[in-house]
Amino acid sequence: MFQRLDELQTGSLYILTGQAGAGKSHLAASARRSGTLWVLDTEGAAQNLHGKPGIHRRIQVVQTISLRSLMQAMEEVKRQGKPGDTVLLDSISKIFQAMRAYAQQRAGNETDRKTNIGYDEHASVNRNMQTVYTGLTELKQAGFHVIVIGHLARKYRAGEAGLQDEGLRVLADEMIAYEADAVLLVEREGEERTITPIVKPPRPAHLKLHRHYPAQLATLYPELAEKPERGEKRAKAPPTAALSGEAEHVAPDEAAEEAPPAQPPGAAPATAPSGPPRDAAEAEQRFFARYGDVVGGKSWQAVQRYLGHLLPRPTSVEEWIAVAEQVRDRARHVAAA
Repeated sequence: MFQRLDELQTGSLYILTGQAGAGKSHLAASARRSGTLWVLDTEGAAQNLHGKPGIHRRIQVVQTISLRSLMQAMEEVKRQGKPGDTVLLDSISKIFQAMRAYAQQRAGNETDRKTNIGYDEHASVNRNMQTVYTGLTELKQAGFHVIVIGHLARKYRAGEAGLQDEGLRVLADEMIAYEADAVLLVEREGEERTITPIVKPPRPAHLKLHRHYPAQLATLYPELAEKPERGEKRAKAPPTAALSGEAEHVAPDEAAEEAPPAQPPGAAPATAPSGPPRDAAEAEQRFFARYGDVVGGKSWQAVQRYLGHLLPRPTSVEEWIAVAEQVRDRARHVAAA
């Protein structure tokens, strides 16, 4: 029944939010190396994905809005799907709005109040939403990668000085933020799309709160995204590039600062390893190969002196990547100063 921590094999649960047209559904349905994409469509938007470039080839769709049908669809995914598959719920806001509308209808029928709901109806909405979250969490624990799309809303709180803006939130109940590994804001400006973790620090080590990342599948799942075709221009790399050797999108002066040293005449060109490190030992080797000169040595004490605090030595790939990001950011800050 019980398992060791290092033996647990679970998936992930991301929430994507943003304005209409930002590309949330297209991002969530991007092509993966393998597996099936199971779409729980509550808005009829899945048909808009048909024929679009870059969409996953194996997609199974069910269109529903009722709670019973939605839970039955989740059970069907667990029976037919495999760990590593992706489950897309588009969207949680539609489910929330449908439950509130039903509760308002009940309140109106009983108390002649059309816009407000009483305590009993509010509790009913919370219970139903928790049922949905439990189903999504069970899929995650079964090894599925779950992506939930939610409409963007601004939250206000009544105070002594009137309404106070508490920032952007997902249009759903408050529990949704606790269920997710990360709540990500998807934004589009012209052809440029970005992802920004909001609301709470994300659990994945390669994502940081309030940092901007390229809106591509490799940002969410570095190990699941398809490799670009030969000759295809690579977009900005996710933070795993700090140790993977992948190209980063930096300013011209930063590119000059981090450019590799010139090779002696006649020497074979050095090839940087591609992809994330396989284990902590390889991550350590890549770290010092890339940042040893920056920190002034190839010992952990040199890293501590450079960063100015006594960090414990990393014991995992994710921790080495996090330290590499700190060194890279400090080097850029020093160069800019």
